[in-house]
Amino acid sequence: MIEWRKWSQVRDEQGASLITVMMVVLIMTLMGISILAVTGFERQISGGVSASEASMDAAESCVSTGANVLIQFLENKTVPAALLANAVPPGPVPVANLAALNSELIKDGGNLDFPVGAGSVPNLAMTVGSYAVFGDIDRLYVNPAFGSQFDPTTGAASLLDYFYQITCVATNVTTGLTSQVGAVYVCNNNGAYCQRRQY
Repeated sequence: MIEWRKWSQVRDEQGASLITVMMVVLIMTLMGISILAVTGFERQISGGVSASEASMDAAESCVSTGANVLIQFLENKTVPAALLANAVPPGPVPVANLAALNSELIKDGGNLDFPVGAGSVPNLAMTVGSYAVFGDIDRLYVNPAFGSQFDPTTGAASLLDYFYQITCVATNVTTGLTSQVGAVYVCNNNGAYCQRRQY
């Protein structure tokens, strides 16, 4: 009788290993699913950051192009034909908006235009990768340059600093992701000096 009890106790424990293995497999499966979910989330964040950086880079390239337009305008007193959209290769300045750009490069501020949206008249239009980029250049004000000489007969300074605001908006044509970058440039009236101003 004692032997039969020992056999029944042993026989009752035969499923314990199976339950333990099943629990371990379940825990490992849950851990695997959690790791995959975290990895997928991290990839989404990484993709979003990369897309945002690419959008900012596209807008920054427009600002640099705007600075180049400023320099060439101040050197030549007109926007060179090579910068127009109908040139070969096409330039960044839309031909239809050339009059508006010339007005903004010559006159002080007060312009209500902006690079994108209803009623916008962009001074720059570019395609950078998968981004459509539009920019606006506005002259803010003029100051005598540091150390410039004054003409006593006219009372005008021999060298002037022009302050320009360049605003660019880059939009991904596929996703609609948009970035806006703005910068203030100070340029001499002869185009010899044109630098981005630090805020």
